[in-house]
Formats: sequence, C-alpha cells, structure tokens
Amino acid sequence: MSYFRFCGYIRYYNMSQHKNSKNFYIAIALIFCLIIVGILAGMGSSTLSAYAESETVDVYEKIDDYLTDATKKAHFPSASITIVSKDNILLSKTYGDCISTDTPFLLGSVSKSFTALCIMQLVEQGKINLDSTLSEYLTENDVNKSISIRQLLTHTSGLGEHQNLTNYKVVGKQGIHLYANVNYSLLGRVIEAVSGKSYEEYVTENVFEPLNMTNSFASVETAKENGLIQGYENWFGINTATDPKFSNSENAWITTAAGYLSSSTTDIGKYLQMYLNGGNNIISAASIDKMFYDGVSVEASIPYKYGMGWTLTNEPLKQPALRHSGLVETGMSVVYILPECEIGVAFTVNTNDYFIGKDMMDRIDWSIALMLMGDEPNQIGGNEYVIKHLLYDLVYFAVCIISIMPLCLVAVYKKRLSKGKLWVKIATLSLLHILLPLFLLLFPLIFFATPLWVVRAFVPDMFTVIVVSATLLFVGAIAKASLEH
Repeated sequence: MSYFRFCGYIRYYNMSQHKNSKNFYIAIALIFCLIIVGILAGMGSSTLSAYAESETVDVYEKIDDYLTDATKKAHFPSASITIVSKDNILLSKTYGDCISTDTPFLLGSVSKSFTALCIMQLVEQGKINLDSTLSEYLTENDVNKSISIRQLLTHTSGLGEHQNLTNYKVVGKQGIHLYANVNYSLLGRVIEAVSGKSYEEYVTENVFEPLNMTNSFASVETAKENGLIQGYENWFGINTATDPKFSNSENAWITTAAGYLSSSTTDIGKYLQMYLNGGNNIISAASIDKMFYDGVSVEASIPYKYGMGWTLTNEPLKQPALRHSGLVETGMSVVYILPECEIGVAFTVNTNDYFIGKDMMDRIDWSIALMLMGDEPNQIGGNEYVIKHLLYDLVYFAVCIISIMPLCLVAVYKKRLSKGKLWVKIATLSLLHILLPLFLLLFPLIFFATPLWVVRAFVPDMFTVIVVSATLLFVGAIAKASLEH
C-alpha cells in the first residue's frame, strides 16, 4: 500500500466515522505500531550485524587501551603489536618511543620458527629427511650419528642447554624435551650445507622476499643499517641503552638461526598470515600441520607440546593456541596463532629485564590472547615494577655491605689478632673469605642451573654484584692474611 492511498483511507474513515472518533484513534495507533514493527523487522539483521561489528572493534580498542597502560607500567621503552586475520590487519600499534610498526626488533627464539620453516621447505624438496641423522648433512662423528633432524626440531636430541657448536654432545635422554639453542644452531648449519647458501641468503630469498617482508633481516649489521630499534639492558631497575651482543663465532650460545633474526611486527603479521592461509606457496599445509602438531608433550606449570619451532597449549585459554616467545640480551618478543579464531599476533619490546620485566611480558602477552577470546586480562600493578626492583636492589645492597664490611673492620681484626684461638681464626677466614665468595659465584648454577657467563649476558646487574662482592671477600682474606706476618 502506498503512502498516498493510506492517507486517503484515513481521510475517508474520518469523514464517514466521525461519530466513532474513539475507534478512529485506536485504529491510527494500531497502524502506527504495525509500521514501527515492520521497520524494526527490516532493520533487524543490519542492526545485529552492526552490533557484532562494534563488538569486534571494541576488542581491539580494549587491547590497545590495555597495552597503552600495561607497557607504561612495565617500563618498556618501546613496544609494537600487529594482529592479523587471514586477509586483514586488525590492529597495528606502537607504544613508548617506537614510531612505526615497520621498525625492526630482535626476535630472540621466535627465530626458531623461521629456521623450522626453512628445514620443512627443504624436506618438501627431498633434500632433507626428518629421520635421517645429522651426520648425513654435516661432519660424520659419533655425536652426529646419534641425532636426527626431527630431534633437533623438537629439542629431543639430548644436547645440553648451554652448549654451542664447538662443544655439543649428548648429555640427556633422547626423546625427552630439553630446550637448547644449539639444536637450532645445528639446523642452521644443515640449511647451509644442503642449500649451498648462507643461512642469511637462504631465509632472505625463500621466506622474507616471497612474503614481501621488507623490514626483516638475518644479519644484525644489516638490521642496524635499516633502522633496528635501540635495545636496552636493565641495571637495578633502570633501562640502559645497549648494543646487541650477537657473535658470529662458532662458540656463540645464540646464533642467527637460533635467536638473532630481526623483523617488524608488520612483517611478522605477513608471516603469520602465510600460516593462516595454508602456506601461500611458501610451504604446504601438510608441512604446517607437522610443524604445529607433530610434537612432544612437556610437563610444565602450563603443559604444552613442542612441535617444530612452535608450542601448542590449551591452557589457560578457552581455545588452543600456538605460541613461541623470544628473549635476547636487549629485547623480548612473542607470536601467537589462534587456529579457531584464525588470528595471528606479533608483539615485541626492546628491553630485557629478566626477573621482573620478563614476568610482566609473559602476563601481558597472554592477556592479548585472553582478550581475543573474551576473557579478562592480567593486570599490572601501578607500583609493581618499582617495588619489585627495590626489593631486588635491597638484596644486592645487603650482599655488597656484607662483602665490604670485613675490609672496613681490618683494624678491629688486627686488635683481636693476638687474643683468639687459632682454629677460630682459620674457621672464620675459611667461611667468610673462601666459602662465602665461592657460594656467591656458584649461586646461579646451584639455584637456577645457569652458569655465570649467561648471567653476565642476561642479568648484568646481578652478575656485577656477585663478582664485585666475591672479589671484595677474597681481597679481605688477603688483607687479613698479611696481618699474620
């Protein structure tokens, strides 16, 4: 019925039924209600669609608001995030001093997924067999004969956590997951041996260039020339600008293939979209499935399976998540793929604050995934960073005071020298000036299974306190011993 015919009916009704004005107004009210219901019915689907769209937008706005607050509280100098779907960029943002998501960051162990991808490309070409031993591609020796390519990919080779290319050997039970950088350093060497190219050339030509990853590099020098972000170490709660400690030598603990690629979150977004789209002619979907799901179970506070450069976990999220984090001396990173949501996340920061910032980084990056699944994020306390660092600094200060006091009290020791018993003097000197400094030097190894040279690279303030305090105690022993003559 047209609008004009409707108006005609109303005028006719008004003229012929003027004695029943009450019925007239009821009829108009009913017709008006029907029109409103019709309009709402017609708009129903578009209204629901708009609501769903606004809900989606809100998620990314909430993530942005959360990161703006959390990165500031965690004292990250710079951070960058890119979240992608199969075809679109859903969020691309920087925080702190970083001005562009095209800025390269050091990736740390996120590099391992790139190395695994390169290995799987060569497997598809028939140049590598996952179950062949390392000796088929590198030098033939007893160690290489006992390790397979698959074991290197899943960290089940039995090689030690702190070994390198010059001293690697089987020290653990093979088939049991033991994370070790040397596994992927060896895979980098395999790629070079099989392809006839350097690792840098291979990953650039077969991954970076096909995916148009123009701000991704397999050389720290090249990355610096193209805007690699300034990195920071943490000294007693203060972020201090520091150059990367990357070494090209054979005895480097972390090589390029194991942890020294650099990339921007924009580029990593393209890399994650490749996986979400089943390979994009870079690799087959079948190989991707092997990388993601053909892994070994690992018992941890959050149980997971380690595949080939990726971990798979079902906790604490509502849906499965594929994840890998990275850490070098001057930066941290993480990538996620959420298969059911078909979403990828890349998040990078440019500082390494091992005891406090790393914990905050973990809580923040898990929160991104939690929010994408509709859950609440982990909160970072406003004064948490300062308070925790103050507690660590108080411990460091106490250790330094205990270590310097014997030197300050040498005069008192001299006055009492002739009074005490010999065995008491020997016991005191041994305990205070030999056993205590040795305990300090061995403390990281005893309690964290970490040698002192790793502490030097990743926790420089702790290393400095340990070495200075141990030195003061040894000097105190020499000073007291000289008084005996």
